[in-house]
Order: sequence, then structure tokens, then C-alpha cells
Amino acid sequence: MSFNYSSIIDEHLSRDDPLFWSRPTPVNCNTIRITGILLCIAAFIGIVLNGTLFYNFIRYKALRSPPNIFIMFIIGMGLFASCTILPLTGTSSIYCQWLYKRTGCQLSAIVAFLYGCSSSYLLCGASLSRCYIIIRPFQARYITVNKCIIISCIAIFIAFIWTILPVIGWNEYTMEGARTSCCINWYDRRLKQMREKIENGIQTIFNRKRIEMEGRVLKNIITITSGFIFTWTPYAVTLFVSAFRGKDYAIPPMATFFCACFAKTSVIWIPMFYVATSTQFQLNFINRDALDQSIGTKRIDTAA
Repeated sequence: MSFNYSSIIDEHLSRDDPLFWSRPTPVNCNTIRITGILLCIAAFIGIVLNGTLFYNFIRYKALRSPPNIFIMFIIGMGLFASCTILPLTGTSSIYCQWLYKRTGCQLSAIVAFLYGCSSSYLLCGASLSRCYIIIRPFQARYITVNKCIIISCIAIFIAFIWTILPVIGWNEYTMEGARTSCCINWYDRRLKQMREKIENGIQTIFNRKRIEMEGRVLKNIITITSGFIFTWTPYAVTLFVSAFRGKDYAIPPMATFFCACFAKTSVIWIPMFYVATSTQFQLNFINRDALDQSIGTKRIDTAA
């Protein structure tokens, strides 16, 4: 069922007016409030889960293999998103209106866009590095930790460029239909603002079916990528439909809100899928005794 977007956006109310950022949600408040509570719970789980994984990556050098560098950066971005996007959207949903004015809206949208773009780029880098190792196993030594760190930083920088463009005038960040979360203004029809996030659907074509060896290792990347696609596809579909159909005949704000919230919970699903499929993080995330013993052995050998 379609929805007239002009019924919830006051065309005569300026973005500079504080009232624009504090109006109540036009949809069912009880449903929004329940979703807000779930988002706050998801924020707590995301902080604990991503924080634990990121701490283990930092502490134990054995985990920082070249392919895992991309996962470490994704988890770091997920931790940052768990501390910002979900709490802001969750608490605003509980009160059925946006609580953090224009600055908070832009911050939330910037982090959400940065997390979405950088995650897709990093997953692409992880898939390509694994594919290269499998296709050319005798040249795997050229895939080093330092190179993966540089590539990850470049991927995040490219995502940051796309993220900052709406701030400097190429499109804008504004309220979503439910008015408890923020995103890019997908309803703007100006020609120069039609290129946002187009490449998000291109990053998953690099999985090659003919690769049969090292299936256990590849399962991590495939599972995490599938989780990313699973959580972000509904949101991408709703926004593309809204962008191309226009503001006068758009998707209902409740549907957009639920898809956006589901996409933001990827900060939980991606590390959870990694923990479930990684042999290094089975049973209490990590076998600390084995790693500590390995570190102690290396220190003894060095001293000797």
C-alpha cells in the first residue's frame, strides 16, 4: 500500500526551524515505542559483543591475520555505530519524537551512512583477499597485514567522502517518515542529488562458485556478507522505491522505519555470525589459555 509522503512533511516548515526536528511521530506511537525499546537492547548487545571481539583482536596478535583485518575494522565500525545510531534512534522512538535536534539527526545519519558504506567496502575487500589467496595460494605471502590495514583505511576514507557530501550541500540529511530516525533525503528529485549509495548492491558479485578448496575459511566471509545483505536489503529497496517514485507517492513511514531499524541491527548480526562460524571464537569467543600459552612460549624463545 502506498503512502502520501507530503502528508507527514510540512513543505512550509524550514529545516532551520527547531519545530521541524521535534514534531511527534505521525504513526502509531505504541509500535514505535516497542521498537525503540528493542533498539536500546540491541545497542547494549552490540556494544558488548563488538567491544569484546575488538578487544580480543587488539590483545591477541595471532587473530590479526590479513583477512581478519577487514573483519576487525568492520567490528570497530560496528562498535562505533552501536554507541551512536541505536541509542539515538531507540531513545527517540521511546518518546515518539526526535530528541536530539538537527545536530543529533545529522550525526546519526552520518554514522549510519558511514557504517553502511564502509561495511560493504570492507566486506568486498575481505572477499577479494580470500579469493586471491585461494586462486593463487603460492602468492598468499603478498597479502600482508599492513597492506590489509592500508586497504581498510582507504575503504573507510572513500565511505567518508560519500558520507560528507550531503553535509557540504550535495543533498542533505533529514528526518525519516516516522520522525524518530534520520537518513539522506531520498525524496529530493534534483538531478545532481540522484547519486547516493548506488554501488551498495554491487559489492557481493565477487563470490566465485567454482572455488572448492578452503571452504571452512570461506564460510566466515560468506556468512557475514549474507548477514549484511539480509539486514540492509529491505532498507535499500524501500529507499530506492521512495527515491524513484517521488515524495507524493511513497512507501508508508512505518515500513521505512522498520526497515531502517532492522538494517541498523546489523551491528549485532555481523559479529554474531562471525563468532558462530569462526573456529577462533568458539566457546567463550576465544581460547585465551592457548593464546596466552603461545605468547608465553614466544617470549621464552626470545629470551633464550
